[in-house]
Amino acid sequence: MKHYISFLWVILLISCNQNLSNQTQYQQLEDKLTPKIIVEKNLTNKQVEHIKNIHITFSEVYPISFEEMHDNFLKDQNPDKEIEVWLAMVESYQKFSVKNKGEHNIEKRREAFGLIMTRSMMSENEVLKDYEIKLLNKKEVDEIFKTYKLDKHPVKIETH
Repeated sequence: MKHYISFLWVILLISCNQNLSNQTQYQQLEDKLTPKIIVEKNLTNKQVEHIKNIHITFSEVYPISFEEMHDNFLKDQNPDKEIEVWLAMVESYQKFSVKNKGEHNIEKRREAFGLIMTRSMMSENEVLKDYEIKLLNKKEVDEIFKTYKLDKHPVKIETH
């Protein structure tokens, strides 16, 4: 199963913190990593509703269009599994963001999103070792880990 979407979204998250000149570099990387072939021709109404929820939840920290997000799920070989991961991320993010509302906390919410995204692909120990935490305190990180309910889903890249 390919998890290009998760990997791509981590790259895009990182690019949110880069200056404009670096965005072109990430766009080129995105173009190389994103599968161009749509695997699923249609998503179910339930899947689309879940994607809408995901899109709305992360719109402030991951600003892509609904259509782009929808298309990314179409390109996944197992959209249900990917949606399950993203819904677990939504639950964790919502619990964090309700305690960290307001424009003055947007950067903390972005960092929390990145931490949650990374946690979806790595164990807690791997995240703590590899992810540079700048704004969140230990208690907030522990709460995020506690609220993320799934095991890690590492990115698998198929080579031919």
